[in-house]
Amino acid sequence: MKITALIICFFSLNTFCQNRTTKYTLDANGKNVRLTKRIYENEKYPDNSWGFRIEKDSGMIHQHNVPKYSTYKLDYNYFKGIIEKHSNNKYSDSTIFLIKYYYLNDNCSDSFSNEMTNELINDNKILTDFHKVNIENESNIIFLVFFENGIKLNNKVNSKNEYYFTDEKNIFRNNIFVNPTLCGSFGLIKPNGETLIRNGEYRADWIVNHLDTKIWNTIFQQ
Repeated sequence: MKITALIICFFSLNTFCQNRTTKYTLDANGKNVRLTKRIYENEKYPDNSWGFRIEKDSGMIHQHNVPKYSTYKLDYNYFKGIIEKHSNNKYSDSTIFLIKYYYLNDNCSDSFSNEMTNELINDNKILTDFHKVNIENESNIIFLVFFENGIKLNNKVNSKNEYYFTDEKNIFRNNIFVNPTLCGSFGLIKPNGETLIRNGEYRADWIVNHLDTKIWNTIFQQ
């Protein structure tokens, strides 16, 4: 029953599956707002996602001030080498990397914690295994999941089939995933170094659709 509820939560993309509370919820201008479904579904601020931070004097703060999309031009070979070191695998120079990134202290839902137990990892993999198989099937895309340093992962990191890793030196966090966002972020890294970040709750197969030449070129020609 628990697993069924988790699947429903993931596929509905309903952030109200969370049961944790936030002391302050701020709009893009820093004003305290009532958390409504309309605001949470980004209808009021369609270009932003929910960032979060912890202030010592006020606790957890959610603010709708993180750009939904960001673009970068990276040193592909450098980041490819970092990925190969973590995964203990070698990838061709034509590989496109799709990364799901989770941030420390994210309170998106009960499926995430600063300590990812075997149970939580297995529950999350019900969805990510499904997407990994379908995305990587007959494509040059590799789907991996990284967690900000400080999040404890209880998994078999030495397994060749493992794809959940700790961003040990926060290289990805400090250079690509620079905006802590509720429910994490997705990143696509192409061999030419072009990198697209989609912040906030989303699905792996949906971000892959951005690789369509017309969509991708439109984004990077702006």
